[in-house]
Formats: sequence, C-alpha cells, structure tokens
Amino acid sequence: MKRFLLLAAACLTPAAATAELPAWRDAQGAARGTYTVAVLGDTHFDAAPESVYHSHYDESNRYAKVQHEEFRRNGEMWAPGGRCRSLVAAGAKLAAEDPATRFVLQLGDLVQGDCYDDGDHRRMLDDGLAAVRGPFPAGMPFLAVLGNHDYRGHAGARGVCLNWFNELLSREIGAPAAFPLLSFRVDDDRWILCDFETVDLLALAREVESDPDARYVFLVTHGPLTAPDAASWRWSLSGWPNKGGCGHGVQELFEAVSRRRAVVLSGHMHWTAFCRNENPLGGYVELTVNSVWKSDEIATADPVNDTPAQYGLRRRDKVNSWDLKDYDAAIARYKAGLVEYFLGLGAGHYRLEISDDKVLARFYPGAATEPARTFDLTPGKHVPAGGDEAE
Repeated sequence: MKRFLLLAAACLTPAAATAELPAWRDAQGAARGTYTVAVLGDTHFDAAPESVYHSHYDESNRYAKVQHEEFRRNGEMWAPGGRCRSLVAAGAKLAAEDPATRFVLQLGDLVQGDCYDDGDHRRMLDDGLAAVRGPFPAGMPFLAVLGNHDYRGHAGARGVCLNWFNELLSREIGAPAAFPLLSFRVDDDRWILCDFETVDLLALAREVESDPDARYVFLVTHGPLTAPDAASWRWSLSGWPNKGGCGHGVQELFEAVSRRRAVVLSGHMHWTAFCRNENPLGGYVELTVNSVWKSDEIATADPVNDTPAQYGLRRRDKVNSWDLKDYDAAIARYKAGLVEYFLGLGAGHYRLEISDDKVLARFYPGAATEPARTFDLTPGKHVPAGGDEAE
C-alpha cells in the first residue's frame, strides 16, 4: 500500500508539493490513518577519545570544563555496547517487528557538536546518523529536528548543520525541504517540524491552523512549548524568542495550538515529561522525551512530580533573581490550564500509536522492550486524577 506525504515548507511556493513517503515495506493490511512512529529524544552522539571529533576544540571557551565532561559522558554512552547503542537497538527491534511503523522521529541534539571545524562537524553528523539510524530497518524514513547541540561550536557550524539537515529531510520526504519550518501530511495528519531557535512564532502559529481538515496536528520542536520547570527555562520555544517569555508571537502560538488541540513533541530537557492543558480556547498535550541514557539509574519511569500543583516549583529557587518576574509569568501562562502533569528524569525510547480513536505514547526506559508507562496524548481526552490509565 502506497503512503503519501504532502510537504509545504517555508522554502517552497504556497501550493503544497506532493511527494511519496519512502516505504521500507508494505503496510501489510494496516488501515489508512493507523500507524506507529518510533521516537527518540536527544542522543548526543560522540566518541572517545575526544580527538575523534574535538581535535580543534577551543580551550578558551569559558564552558570548557563542563563540555569536556559532556564529551566523556557521551563517549561512554556511545562506546561499543554502550547504553545509547543498546537503547537505539531496542527501539529499532520494536520498529522492525511492528508492520505499522511509518518512520523514525528524532527530537534534536542528534550529535554533541563542539567540533570547531567544518569537516569534523559534518563527519560527526554523518557518523551520528549512521549510529542512530543504522539499527533501524533499511529504507525506513528518518526525520529529525535541529537541536542546539547539532550546530554548537564555531561560527561555521550552523551553516554546516543547516545544509546537512536540509539535505537529509529533502531525501527522506522526497521534495525540497528547509528549516526553520517544515509542514507535511502523513495520511490524514498534519506534521510540523521547526527550528525552535529561529522559527517565526507568528508564522508557526499560522501553520498550526493552516489545515482545518487534518485529523491531528503534531508540532515537533527541540525546545518545549510549555515553559520548562528549570532555571534554563528560556531555552524553550516559549522562552527563547526575543529572550523573553512574553516575546513576539508566544501568546499567538499558545492560542493557535490550543484552538487546534495540537499534540506537541519536544526534547532538549533530558527528562521525560507530559502535560495536558485545557483552557477556554481548547487545549493541547505535550510530551517531552529523552534518550541521553547517562547512567543505569535513569532507566526508570518513576515521577519526580506528577500533579499540576507541582509544576513550576521544582527549580524556581535556581532561577536568576532578575529573571523571576518573566519566569513566573511564563509558568502562570501554562499552569492556569494544566490538568495533567508528569515529570520524570528517565531516559529511553518511545513509540507513538496513532489511530482514529486515540494517540498513545509508550515509554520504554533504557533498552527495555516492554513499556513501563503509557501517556494518553489523544487531543481533548482528559483522565481525571484517580481515573483509569490508558490501555
């Protein structure tokens, strides 16, 4: 059965181009509109020793001590037989076994960055793609959004990264594609991928509501939409633009996402989080995912916070005093309609199960092949406290 994907990217004319989503095998009887997506969070591909990709590293960087520790962490995670390799292999195994799997979605920070050399940076991206995509069935489409680490480093890194990602997405989608904004159809669903640091939020808000006939709208961003409960809260889709939580287009995007009852998928925070927001305009759900399996202990689905009342309190004491006013305003914007909230520090891989009736996200901590937690992302479906968990 052929599957089609409609693409309307910022670099194209307003009329949507039509392209066939490359299929790695026939759908084997799966009904149109019923499909699964293999999901990975940040992966921070890297290698030890540091000289493999960081021989040109700028030691005058004031964050050098922290970044060298990140290089060490990544080299351990991605060593032969390392935790991240087994995590990816487990996700690939499930994708191969499920005939409804349509594509792999990676939520940014595919690689560590910090190469300080064009050639080393592109080689890291190439090698990272091979390591993360390689275990999945040959030909299965692999889609990803830009993360800040994907272009972190020297001045030329962003250009190298943008060219590389645009080449990748154009191949996978089968039509010219370019960030900061990609928009396409998978069956009856609208998928929107953005570069969270550079996308025009007003343009993004318009795109969210551009396809009223779509069954579901999925907004995919590296930095979360919902202001994160963290001292680094500004590094989010809502906090980054104009360096302010009330920046240009933030309210308009919140309203558009709510009216369209979008499903938001994000990464960046190195945690697993879920929230459901219900407000007078409608509402939305957001799942934040994490595949940085830095220690055995975080192969867990246990919560740190799991009630809306706890949102915004965990790290408030770490926010700079000059930033507290904007932080509190950003938290208030999202907390007012928060009816479900989960925050855990676990890392793993995920699967989205999409059908007419529901959108479910299964969370597999570490390299597990059985889900430890299921999040119900079905738009407009609120399970009150004490209600039944999604089956």
